[in-house]
Amino acid sequence: MEQYLPLILNGVGGAILGPIVSKALGGKGGTGAIAGIVGGLAGGYGMGAAGIGFQSLLGSEALMGMISSFLNGGVGGGIIGGILGAITRAK
Repeated sequence: MEQYLPLILNGVGGAILGPIVSKALGGKGGTGAIAGIVGGLAGGYGMGAAGIGFQSLLGSEALMGMISSFLNGGVGGGIIGGILGAITRAK
């Protein structure tokens, strides 16, 4: 279960923080929880694979790692939401 916790936190961060970040980027902010979860998972995985994200800023303790996963997911969900908002606006 411990190995799945970062993925769960990425998805939750994308679903909760994704619409907020999307709205700040100029999107509609209401792109849906599914887009936020998918974006959160993709963003968290991508930032982890690239070695960037909030983990380097917050440290490597267990609680900071969980917060980092949540924030990485929120950023990923917000970016996907902003892209979807720009696509729907362009139509």
